[in-house]
Amino acid sequence: MAIQQQINKVIHGIGASPGIITGRAYLVERFKVRLHQKKIGPSQVDEEVERFRRAIEEAREQLKEIKENILDPEVRLHAFILDVHMMILDDEMLIRDTIENIRKKKINSEWALDLTLGKLDAAFKAIEDEYLRERRSDLHYVASRIFRNLMGKKHDDITKIKGKVIVVAHDLSPADTLQMRLNQVAGFITDIGGRVSHTAILSRSLGIPAVVGLEVATSLINGGDLLIIDGEAGEVVINPTEEVSDSFVERKKRIKSFEREVLKYASLPAETKDGVRIHLQANIEMVDEISSAQTHGAEGIGLYRTEILYLNRKDLPTEEEHYQIYRKLAENISPGIATIRTLDIGGDKFLDGYSKGNEMNPAMGLRAIRFSIQETDIFKIQLSGILRASVYGELRILFPMISGVEEIRRAKTLMEEVKKGLTRAKIPYDRKIKIGAMIEIPSASVTADILATEVDFFSIGTNDLIQYALAVDRINEHVSYLYEPLHPAILRIIRGVVQAAQHAGVPVAICGEMAAEPAYVLVLLGMGLEEFSMNPVAIPKVKKALRMVTAEEMRILAEKLFDFPTGTEIKRYVRQWMAERFSEDFVKYFAEELKT
Repeated sequence: MAIQQQINKVIHGIGASPGIITGRAYLVERFKVRLHQKKIGPSQVDEEVERFRRAIEEAREQLKEIKENILDPEVRLHAFILDVHMMILDDEMLIRDTIENIRKKKINSEWALDLTLGKLDAAFKAIEDEYLRERRSDLHYVASRIFRNLMGKKHDDITKIKGKVIVVAHDLSPADTLQMRLNQVAGFITDIGGRVSHTAILSRSLGIPAVVGLEVATSLINGGDLLIIDGEAGEVVINPTEEVSDSFVERKKRIKSFEREVLKYASLPAETKDGVRIHLQANIEMVDEISSAQTHGAEGIGLYRTEILYLNRKDLPTEEEHYQIYRKLAENISPGIATIRTLDIGGDKFLDGYSKGNEMNPAMGLRAIRFSIQETDIFKIQLSGILRASVYGELRILFPMISGVEEIRRAKTLMEEVKKGLTRAKIPYDRKIKIGAMIEIPSASVTADILATEVDFFSIGTNDLIQYALAVDRINEHVSYLYEPLHPAILRIIRGVVQAAQHAGVPVAICGEMAAEPAYVLVLLGMGLEEFSMNPVAIPKVKKALRMVTAEEMRILAEKLFDFPTGTEIKRYVRQWMAERFSEDFVKYFAEELKT
């Protein structure tokens, strides 16, 4: 039944991949498979287990076929996502628990798998990290494929999309997006998903505008409706009038012009008008991202996340795997510096065989450095890989979620043990390798002066620091409005850390999302920060902003902000300050985050 046609209807979601595009809607209608639940007799158990195993094998063959049929070389680069799904098909817990449900509960495969999925789903929902939590969708994609095979349902053929369309779906699996002829796709729209869902990541990589998390897109949009996507603002307009379309076309021209202008700054030095040199680095999680970082003007890697090495696999990465990846990182970024953050996930949720039970509050539980100094073998293997690679370029080691001196000292002791082992084995390493502490817990910020005597550098992780300091879960829609980077408490915490670091002669960087927003960067510059690490694509616009100001006027601005009692007043003042000194375009494109 067709939905009543909407005219100029605007719906809001999450801008997952920037760009403005107009096109006709291609509706991918995916209805949830209705599961049949039935009891089975003891004599049917073995046959039911075999039926479940056949459905898994069938799913594996389907994914292999999809992978083999990807013709576009650029799309083929993302085929590793299908490898992840094939690894999930081998997951011991998924298979073992489902078979156990069949045998013990005497139920059919569909019901048994659904019970297993519910258990795993609860574990993923408890994960704090947004990227890791989004991997829950991979589990659901794989389960859906198994369900359809069990029930003899056909898998939708979406390879025959014709015309430059905007794909609209409740959700899209990696297999869906990889099968599409992406030269026929103008944009993506989904009801669910976030900025780190596979649809979002693939869209950004291929430069296809996308808006996700719209919730109501499939209930409001008909196939063939004219749509406008604004992948930056996270807006979708359904059946726009000519006047509305013209306004978006004009905005698209302005954005394209702005992007071309900003990209010119990638190769220029990051320095203020009065000659203060600023160091801009990139946050990455794969070595393949180095090229993009360098193209956008990064001087080095300020945060190399290592969690991806541990995820979606049945075994732990070996020392040789660590070494080869970090060596490649060091060689590719030289003569720049790369800062490697040690494992920053909780062992109870992600590493097979290291479950510590279902924690009530995993965000404050056994994770990051706490896990590493408990599971010393895992930690030492990673440290050994980093140290061995350190002779091929300048590497630094960053310990996450430090709460006090005891953790730093314990981590240093373990690293010394690894160094002694390498020395005995006559394996070379950088004996002066620098170590740092992430300042993302209030206790670390309060004792920054003490921590500074134990490390070579600080890196402020504002994402977690803001959440912990303000007791706000930024992904909780009911309280996310309280997540305020310019809250007086946050500014005071950052100022205190910077002052402690400067007093001790310890360099301090900032690597959270604040570092990628030009307006915030200018405020942080005024507070004494001179090293920032961010998403590579943000570097040119931050450079442009820095080259338009003096460090002295930023210092005066930052000092004034401590007179205000609320974040709202601080935002208003900063925006007004910029409006008086810079062009309308500057304020519009560099101060979007200051909207109140």
